[in-house]
Amino acid sequence: MEITQKLITPTASKLTVVIIGRNEEQFIGGAIESVLKAQSRIPGLEVIFADSASTDRSIEIAKQYPIRILQLKKEWPLCVAAGRYIGYLHSHGEYVFFQDGDSEAEADWLVQAVAFMDSHPEYGAVAGVLDEEYVDAQGNHGGGAPNVFDQDLTKPVCDCKNLGGLALYRRRAMELAGPVNPYLPTAEDHELCMRIRNAGFKVARIEGRMAIKFTENRETIREILRRSRTKMYDYGAVIRHAALYGGAFQFCLDAIPFVVTSAATAIFFLVVTPLAGYFGKLWVVLALAGLLGLAQVIRKGGLHGAGLSMAVRSVSTYRTILSYLRTRPKPIKDYPTDVIHVR
Repeated sequence: MEITQKLITPTASKLTVVIIGRNEEQFIGGAIESVLKAQSRIPGLEVIFADSASTDRSIEIAKQYPIRILQLKKEWPLCVAAGRYIGYLHSHGEYVFFQDGDSEAEADWLVQAVAFMDSHPEYGAVAGVLDEEYVDAQGNHGGGAPNVFDQDLTKPVCDCKNLGGLALYRRRAMELAGPVNPYLPTAEDHELCMRIRNAGFKVARIEGRMAIKFTENRETIREILRRSRTKMYDYGAVIRHAALYGGAFQFCLDAIPFVVTSAATAIFFLVVTPLAGYFGKLWVVLALAGLLGLAQVIRKGGLHGAGLSMAVRSVSTYRTILSYLRTRPKPIKDYPTDVIHVR
């Protein structure tokens, strides 16, 4: 594609795209080019790459494009939310689209989403259909998953509670509800959408393919363990932060009901098992556990799916409890902001 080599001046604009990434040299060029395709149809389009202290060629590649580049410092608490927060602080758009560095956005959808938000001021954030293509650490492509959020393709607008990481937000909504919390290791999008809805705005998925994300297959034990190591199941930290404004219970119900039910089930069996043993009715507990397992196998279409689901639930519940006990929440304003201005 032909790219205008003039760097866009940071003034008020209709749309800012904040691309985040850490060591995304394999994908960052495609991510940037995908949004620049909308440049001619969204006047003043602003693109910011917020890099989380990459050690690969991400910055070198990004410098080939007419965008602004910010780099978070390696000694800061780094996570997906931190990049989005810093990018937002330096953005000027009436709307802000958060994009991952390992994804490619659809220019047509961005234009459509801006038009939708212009004509529907009651909506604080929107997203569209997200597809995934599986790519391993060696760059090998194999398989994928269309419409990963199971969006209803028969409806032009589907009101919902949260949107996932890639989504377009109204700046006014974030000014009223507060920005992305940079201290959240996971589910920062769920927590932000919750605050936006509580501020009186609607959240929805609108028709059209929004983007494709290049990622490893989530349906593997290896990916579950990777997500555990990178704190993507640390929902307890989010609960701690949400508790500061009375949103902990709502977050649990809205975003992690599977963790709540898993924890409740575990507590139930911990209490009932010794009682059943004392009264000589241990077989009842075993039968109930067997029925629950069978129901999961049927619901997930086989032992493999049921096993992965149990693994996710178990790891998520453990990490949620552990992160809840370890987290000491901090105000958003305390996050460091002396970002490195690469360009």
